[in-house]
Amino acid sequence: MTSITSWTRLEPRARTGDLRPSLEGQVHDPAWMLARQWQLGEFLGDDAGTPVWVRVRGHADRITRYRPGRPAGAGTDYDGATPLEALVEAEPGGPRATSADLRSGAEAGQHLLRLLRSAGLPADAVAEAVGMLLDDFPLGLTGEEGGVDAATLRFLSVLRGRVPDGHALAFSLRASAPTPEEPGWGLPPAAYSVLRSWLAWYDGRHLTAAEGDPAWDARRLEHRFSVGLSEGGTETTLTAPAYQGGTLDWTDFTADGDTGLESPADRESLLSTTFPAPVRFPGMPARRYWEFEDARVDLGGVEAAPSDLARMLVAEFATVYGNDWYLVPLDVPVGSLTTLTSVVVGDTFSSELGGPTLLPAPGAGAGDAHWSVHRLSTGDGGRRTGLFVPPVTVGGLEGEPVEEVLLARDEGANQAWAVERRVPTPVGGSLDRTRTAPTPRPAPAVAGGTAVYRLMSDVPPHWFPLLPREPRPGAYVLRLGHLDGPDGAPLRPLGRLLAPGLPNAYDLFSEEVPREGVTLTRAHQYARTRDGRGVLWTSRRARPGRGESSSGLRFDGLED
Repeated sequence: MTSITSWTRLEPRARTGDLRPSLEGQVHDPAWMLARQWQLGEFLGDDAGTPVWVRVRGHADRITRYRPGRPAGAGTDYDGATPLEALVEAEPGGPRATSADLRSGAEAGQHLLRLLRSAGLPADAVAEAVGMLLDDFPLGLTGEEGGVDAATLRFLSVLRGRVPDGHALAFSLRASAPTPEEPGWGLPPAAYSVLRSWLAWYDGRHLTAAEGDPAWDARRLEHRFSVGLSEGGTETTLTAPAYQGGTLDWTDFTADGDTGLESPADRESLLSTTFPAPVRFPGMPARRYWEFEDARVDLGGVEAAPSDLARMLVAEFATVYGNDWYLVPLDVPVGSLTTLTSVVVGDTFSSELGGPTLLPAPGAGAGDAHWSVHRLSTGDGGRRTGLFVPPVTVGGLEGEPVEEVLLARDEGANQAWAVERRVPTPVGGSLDRTRTAPTPRPAPAVAGGTAVYRLMSDVPPHWFPLLPREPRPGAYVLRLGHLDGPDGAPLRPLGRLLAPGLPNAYDLFSEEVPREGVTLTRAHQYARTRDGRGVLWTSRRARPGRGESSSGLRFDGLED
C-alpha cells in the first residue's frame, strides 16, 4: 500500500528585508542577555560528544607504469622521480628534432671539449680526439630548416670548425657506444670515460620523450597518456584522455580496469592517530552567537539570486553546519592512489557509550555516507573511491614562446587557416613572421589602361589553408594545404607545430577549430623535482584564440 510522508519545516521569517538589525546582536541589560541566551538555546544540553581522537587506516598504491598516447602496449616503468607533466609534455628527441638547434648543439660540444682538456690526457691525445670529433660531427645546417637568416650565418662563421655538434655525437653514442675493448673511434682509452660522463650530462640536461611515441595528439591538440598501478593484485589504469597542458591534477584522470599495463605492486600501509580540528575558513562566523565577530565580515550583506546555488551552499555551511565539521590531517605519498579502510572516532562519551565509533566507508551507504569529494570517474560513468595525488611540479617557470601558431576561421573567405606567427631560428632565437614583408608577385606585361584579371588575391606567406575533407560520411577533418609562392614553389611551414611528423598528411578534426580560434605554442619549461633536481623540457599547449581572422583572400578580381 502506498504511504504518504509529510513534514513541516520551521523557518525564520523577517518582518523586513534587512537582516542587519537581527545580526547585530545588540546587548541591553544582564537579564535581557540571559533571556536571549535561553531563547537561542545556549543553555540547552545535548547528548553529543566532541571528537577527541581519530584513527585512520588505509593503504597507498604508487603508480609504477607509464604509457603515452593511445592504449597500446605495456608502456614503460615509472619510478616517480620525474614530474609527470614534464614526462608527458616533453617533445620527442631525435636527429630530425634537434638538427635545427645549433646553439644547444654547440654548447654541448663546448662542454665536451672542456671535459677532455681537464681530464689530464696528454696534449697530443687531446688534440687528436678534438680533431676527430670536429671531422666526424661538424656543426652546420642540414638543409631542412628553410631559409637561413643573417644571425645564423654569423653564428656559423664563428663556430664552424671549432666546436663539434653535440646532438649528432649524442645520437651516435646511443647507437653504438665505443668502449676501450673495442676502440672503434681511435680515441685514447681514458677518453671513453669522459664520453660516458658527458653523455650522462647530456641526457639530464633537456628532458625528451622517446622518438615516435609522443603523448601529444596533433589531430586533437591535446595530450593523452595513462599510468598504471596494482591494488592488491588487481591492476588499475588511470587515463588522462584530454590533458591540455599547464597544471596537471587528479581531475584530468579517469579510472579504468586492466588495460595491459602490467604494473608491479608498490603498496605502503597508512596508519595515523591524531587530534581533529574544527574546520575554519576566513569569513566564517564565530562558534558562539555572543562572541565578537570580525568587523570585516558582513553576513547580512550576502546577496544570492535563485540561481546562485554555490553561493547559497557556502553561506548555509558557514551559518548552520560549520561547527559540525572537523579536519583530520593524513600524509599520503605523492604519486599514489590512497584508499581508506577504516576511520575510528573517539569522543568525550566513548566510555559511557561502549567505546569508539567506526565510521562507514565513503560511498558505502546512502544519504550523507554516500557523499565524498576527490572521487575519480570511471569509463562506464560511475565513480570510484580513493584519493589520487599525481607527482607534479609546483611553481614551475615558463619561458617566452619559441613558436606560435594561430588556428582561425575566416568567414569572409569561407576558409580556416593556420597562421604561423612565430618560428624558432637555428641559433635559439624566435622569428616573428608577421613582420616579414611578403614578396609581391610580378605584374604581367599588359598595355596601358588594360585591366588585369586575378584568379585570387595574394595571401601572406605564413598563412596556410586548412581544407575540409570528409574521410567518411558525417566525419569532417581539416587537412593542412599550401599555396604557391611568387616563383611557383609551394610554401611550407618553417616550425614544428604544423609539421608533426605524421606518416600521412596532417589532418585536424574540424571541431578542434572553433569560431574563436585556437593558439598553439611551444615554450621551454623549468621546474624542480621533490629531491631538488632541475628539469627542463619543451611543451606544447593549446589556448583559446582571439576570434575570427581575415586573410584578405578574394577570388575573380580585376586590377588596373
